[in-house]
Amino acid sequence: MAEQRKKSVHIADRDEAVRESLRAFLETCGYSVQTYASSEDYLRRADTESADCLLLDLRVSGRGGIELLEQLRTRGVSTPAIILSTNGSRMNARMQRAGVLKVLVKPVTGEDLLHWIEKACG
Repeated sequence: MAEQRKKSVHIADRDEAVRESLRAFLETCGYSVQTYASSEDYLRRADTESADCLLLDLRVSGRGGIELLEQLRTRGVSTPAIILSTNGSRMNARMQRAGVLKVLVKPVTGEDLLHWIEKACG
């Protein structure tokens, strides 16, 4: 029987400690994880075809999470996206148009994070 491919989560967050703690947590939960420090880093290095879920900081360095997602959408990337916010941002019309699945406020619980990532990955 062929081994099933791990679901892949791409994380773009300006805070290295947040990126690494999310990466470590999700890897222990069985996900393949790629991390990026800025929107430019993501656009330059990411294999967007390999992502099952995008976890984007609202204020990721560079363009910001929504702007990054909008640019990906114009390139035909339809990967489900979750936005992480420190200021309690709520879903707005712009986020809905960009296809944001959920806005989670940092610090997010592992249970909430896994729930929404599982929903995104189908």
